[in-house]
Amino acid sequence: MVTYILLAINVIIFILIYIGKLDADDFMVSYHWVFNRKQYYRLITSAFTHKDVTHIAFNMLSLVNVGTFVEGLFGPVKMSIIYFVSMILGKIFALLINHNNRKDYQLSLGASGAICGLLGTYFLVVLYIYGISGLQELIRPLTSLIIMSILPGIDGTTHFTCMAVGMAISYFLIVLR
Repeated sequence: MVTYILLAINVIIFILIYIGKLDADDFMVSYHWVFNRKQYYRLITSAFTHKDVTHIAFNMLSLVNVGTFVEGLFGPVKMSIIYFVSMILGKIFALLINHNNRKDYQLSLGASGAICGLLGTYFLVVLYIYGISGLQELIRPLTSLIIMSILPGIDGTTHFTCMAVGMAISYFLIVLR
């Protein structure tokens, strides 16, 4: 249920931006806006902002595929925790990495970071259940993640930092429960 609520929020915000009721520039994130201007809300709003139909379509398809799996496994509350903590902490780590690489004004937007947090959960669950033999199950999603992270104009740093946060949270939920 949470997965579909997140999908609806993303689509509604996209439509409001598309029809000119909201301005995407007010929601995107960069190191400069968060740390220099102290606009912390952008850590969340950027994850609900998409630049075009293809962007939101791919992200929402990924959200439904991975989100329903994680929500079915952990329930709506833990899935929400994984999603939002991955979104915020993963983005903070990515912004700090960008700052170290002198990319304080690099813009980022979209739900893919938070979705990668859920994907990190999927990876950890498969490895936890199947061990090393589960690697075969991960080849396709990992290949997709790598391809979508190295394309020009894609914030691959956020994808991998959010995935790492999602894996860490899942570790605590699965192994240390």
